[in-house]
Amino acid sequence: MLVGAEDTLFNGERLLTNQFIENGPYKFIMQGDCNLVLYNNDKPLWSSNTPGHGNSCNLLLQNNGNMVIFSDSDVIWSSSTSRGPNIYRMVVQSDGNVVTYGGATWASNTVQKQSKTKINIDPLF
Repeated sequence: MLVGAEDTLFNGERLLTNQFIENGPYKFIMQGDCNLVLYNNDKPLWSSNTPGHGNSCNLLLQNNGNMVIFSDSDVIWSSSTSRGPNIYRMVVQSDGNVVTYGGATWASNTVQKQSKTKINIDPLF
């Protein structure tokens, strides 16, 4: 796990190989195969589709709001969300969506529907 906030990555911080941020059942992990994946328990919800594209990969949330996966010094994926200098944070939300804030710049678009519990009440006679 990443040291610091469990569900948040701040600009200038990295997820190194096998590090993750999480919220409840949702885990956003930089895997050893260089694939960045969001899981709901063991079910993948989103992926950067970058397995096998490098080694010693890491994700960096840059100071301009752009998320970049590096293999050594080579860029293998980018969110293409440069917005200029600001204070950004990427959050794994409790609804399963991963969002970069500082002006919303990127989202995984993986909001999960919350199940509603139906309560049956017997009528009083």
